[in-house]
Amino acid sequence: MKKLFHLAFFVFLCFSFSACSQEEIIKYELNIISPSFENVYNYYSVNESDSEKYVLSSASGYAELLTEETLPLIESITICDESIDNDTAGAIVTIAKEINVPVFFLMNDIDREIISGYDKAFCISADYQYIGEMFAIKINEIWKTGITDKDDNQIFTFSVIQPETMNNIQQMFYNSMLKNIELLGIPLEQLEEIYLSKGDVLNYCMDNKKKNEAYFILESNYLNVFPDAYEPSGDGVEILGIEFGVENSYTAYPYMLMCFIDYTEYFDARDAIMANINAKVYPFKNLDYSIIDKYLYIPATI
Repeated sequence: MKKLFHLAFFVFLCFSFSACSQEEIIKYELNIISPSFENVYNYYSVNESDSEKYVLSSASGYAELLTEETLPLIESITICDESIDNDTAGAIVTIAKEINVPVFFLMNDIDREIISGYDKAFCISADYQYIGEMFAIKINEIWKTGITDKDDNQIFTFSVIQPETMNNIQQMFYNSMLKNIELLGIPLEQLEEIYLSKGDVLNYCMDNKKKNEAYFILESNYLNVFPDAYEPSGDGVEILGIEFGVENSYTAYPYMLMCFIDYTEYFDARDAIMANINAKVYPFKNLDYSIIDKYLYIPATI
């Protein structure tokens, strides 16, 4: 009888120790954010908790982040990297599928076969053609009320400043913006389309500000060279750019206008999907977004 009691007590201790050990394991949502979105990382990492982990790294460094030691601790994977390729995305989806956790790609157009191959893989994006349309409307408004016609020819003259290779998002935005500017009836003349490094953009704008009504700057990292150094000529908006971040820090400058996408929307959309997954609700409910084939689209904030 004593042996049975001791055995039962031993089993109880083992079970209790095992239960305590399991309770000590805290799983977290892994958020991999590329250095090009450092402002997003800075915003979210300040509030990092035991249930969240933010890592400033490109998606291509996934092998160092998804290891045998870390995988048992991961509850979901979120990738915020606009330059991720399909091979890297596919490898990450494969790992997520093996450990049965949701994986989210923010602001990407990942191949649909990759996303469809795992029921918990999602893309969260925005309709950038719509954003281009909204920005064109804003340009139309300032053209009518605020941009100085520097040569009095009643034509909206601008230069496009861009990196050597535009990503898909920049190109979609730009094409939609131009199309809708023309549809709105703004007399349009593109002065030139140039490729500049960040170090050269300010000097170019300073040298050409008398003949341009505005500059379209399609690389958001270029915008922070202006606020303290640029001296616009004439009245109204002269610097027009695309900014992806969590707060619009340029609104204090009257010569600058941004197409602004708030990243909190992307993470909120992901959390809405996670809530449905955790509650085992299919199809998803309470989503204030359109979702097509596991591609979720959020509205723009201009």
